[in-house]
Amino acid sequence: MPRQILERIEETEKKAQRIIETGQKEKEEMAKQAQKEAQEIIAKSHQDARGEGEKTKKRLLQEAEEEIKRITKQFEIERKTIQENGRKNSREIVQFVVQRAKKFWVES
Repeated sequence: MPRQILERIEETEKKAQRIIETGQKEKEEMAKQAQKEAQEIIAKSHQDARGEGEKTKKRLLQEAEEEIKRITKQFEIERKTIQENGRKNSREIVQFVVQRAKKFWVES
């Protein structure tokens, strides 16, 4: 009877050891799986961030191009205005220059 009890104790200890080993293996597998999933999530986050960065870059470039067009148009309007004013005033300028030249030649 005591031998049977010892054998049952040993058998129970072996079962307990197998349960512990199985639990240890499962724990290690779960940790590996969790680490793998975390790496996949991080990789996807990086990929998403790059995608958002590209979208933002494209949007900002488009906005910059639109601003350049707007400024170019504004400067073209101002250039035409200055050119027209210059044409209008050119007669007066020529008269002024001619008068100054006559005055200079007369005084010389």
